[in-house]
Amino acid sequence: MRVRLEQGIVARVTRSGQLELTCQQAGVRYRFGATAAAMWIALQQQGGSPERAAGVLARQWAADPVVTRRDFDVWLEDLLRAGLVRVE
Repeated sequence: MRVRLEQGIVARVTRSGQLELTCQQAGVRYRFGATAAAMWIALQQQGGSPERAAGVLARQWAADPVVTRRDFDVWLEDLLRAGLVRVE
């Protein structure tokens, strides 16, 4: 499973460490905090693999891998429902 941005969505991490996803067609911006930004960066570094990204973050944060993966999945479901990402 790989998570990718939907067509027309642009991602960036702001100077303040927030994740910003912008729908270019509608001009709508979605902003997320530093935790989501870290999740997004890990997801990109791991080729879109939520499993690998959650594993990396669990190790970096010294967190329970099961809980980290669950939190990751909840966040991704929100992005999917909003039409910001797709699963390939």
